Amino acid sequence: MNALLQPLTECTVGGFRWSLRPDLRERLLDDQGLRLGEWLQTGQARVVKLGPHRIVYRVELPGLCFYVKHNFIHDQRAWFRQLVRQSKARMEYDRVVAAAERGIPTITPLAIAEQETQVGSGESILITESLEDCLPLHFFLAAVLPTFAEPRQSRLRQRLAIELGRLVAKVHEAGILHHDLHAGNMLVRVVGVDQVELFVIDLLAVKMGPPLDWEQSRENLVMINCWFTLRVHRADRLRFWKAYFEARKLGAWQRDRHGAKLYAKELHDIEEQSWQRNLRFWQRRDKRCLHNCRYYRKINGPSVVGHAVMEIADADLVELLNDPDALFTAAGGADSSISILKQSASSTVIEMDFRVNGQIRRVVFKRFCVTSWTDPVASLFRSPPALRSWIHGQGFRERGLPTARPFVVLHRRAYGMWHEGYLMTEKIAHADDLHVTVERIDRAAPLDRARLMRRLIERVARTIRSLHQRELSHRDLKAANILVRRWDAPENEPSAYSQDIQNLLYMPESFVWLIDLVGVEVFGELPRSRKVQNLARLNASFVDSEKITRTDRLRFLLTYLHCGAFGKCDWKSWWKEIDWATLQKVDRNRRRGKPLQ
Repeated sequence: MNALLQPLTECTVGGFRWSLRPDLRERLLDDQGLRLGEWLQTGQARVVKLGPHRIVYRVELPGLCFYVKHNFIHDQRAWFRQLVRQSKARMEYDRVVAAAERGIPTITPLAIAEQETQVGSGESILITESLEDCLPLHFFLAAVLPTFAEPRQSRLRQRLAIELGRLVAKVHEAGILHHDLHAGNMLVRVVGVDQVELFVIDLLAVKMGPPLDWEQSRENLVMINCWFTLRVHRADRLRFWKAYFEARKLGAWQRDRHGAKLYAKELHDIEEQSWQRNLRFWQRRDKRCLHNCRYYRKINGPSVVGHAVMEIADADLVELLNDPDALFTAAGGADSSISILKQSASSTVIEMDFRVNGQIRRVVFKRFCVTSWTDPVASLFRSPPALRSWIHGQGFRERGLPTARPFVVLHRRAYGMWHEGYLMTEKIAHADDLHVTVERIDRAAPLDRARLMRRLIERVARTIRSLHQRELSHRDLKAANILVRRWDAPENEPSAYSQDIQNLLYMPESFVWLIDLVGVEVFGELPRSRKVQNLARLNASFVDSEKITRTDRLRFLLTYLHCGAFGKCDWKSWWKEIDWATLQKVDRNRRRGKPLQ
């Protein structure tokens, strides 16, 4: 607090008006302005965030570590906004000071700078002291906490949930409405004997006022819970709510005389609203992968157009854009690094090496062939298969569903119609499709077989339940389109290498992946008939298999329905509907001469 209240001296250097602590002027500034160029040359500064609207550096000097946030006027809208409001650095500085004065643990600002302009405010710089030994909360939960042994891991997890509830209650009681309060904007530090300290950062999107009423508090809690509901267990979310409930003095944490849990009503509302908000959020972001942004970009070649993720360099796309068919021609020939996985009239799939984020990785490259003159015409009315796979692949990752991450999508285009499509995805290592996995389990010892089969059933059923909870349907949910990590795979080698643990969208390593997403559809509310169709399609893959018993099928259905968790469930009606739909699917395929996979 004392550091925040220290008086600042003002000076003008390099076209910026500076306000900074007197003892830091010589260390931070020279005659030209901020010594950033010098620090970058010596390696004392590095970029930690980069975007069109701002760039953030971390600077490590002897005895002093801090962050430099440089805000830009990056578009016309930002230029108009700066005519009538303070600079972003000034706004954030004032809100940091106000939050600290209200007792909220946060960062310490060291200096601010505003560009000298004749009208409005221009570029601005905010320098804040680094909170040492702190980590972003989302990174701590994903990368650090799982490395602790039990019971320390559980103890820290529980204390973290309680302290987070108390902190959010303190923020709301202080009259602070943080419109971007997620796990990436909270820092955690472990001190003493497994005690945790939490700090709130990035206070630009903050509104100060009187203590928040319940309507404002609930909306803010819903926003916070949107991230945690996918990544934190229900028990820890309940601990958070209990700590918040008691800190805000919202009532007695006990049952009434009739046995009802009055405190649980608001919690149920928050959970339900969080899920509905997530569904709306995901649907709004589904088409983001078709535009230029911080994660994706449009690409063009002599005969193809498409999209790519930012981890693929332009130089690595040259050969692909010139002639994507050349790789399929080379498959199975002299280049032994390219192997054919599937070849049919409708598609060809190869596996090859490709540079991703500067490293050579194994990828799967699929060509969607044109099998009829109607295929290009149909592209005038709906997205072609490769583009649908690209959109749904990115959408799966947004929703925390396991799939092979798409890297590049290409299409040949003529006369406004889409022709051949090409999709490149990561290669899921140490995994087999569901048919192969069942065969491997069947060859195991009897006791191992029972244990492995139950584990497999539980994981696949939960994955499909998660798919349907997100209002998604996969009409081609056959065994060949479900990959399962081998139980004897190396523990230190992940199957999906493209996961960025620093990213807010990071999900823990999965054991089941859904692939071939051409048949995926997004619903506002997924009807039961679609759920039955998906389950029947999977059941049809094993309709003649003696390795999957009726007991196995029932155990799968009960796990999928979450029977017993929320009272009784009508599994018998589901069983009959799935059985009837399976027979219909089998009969239809036999009449058409198509095999069941």
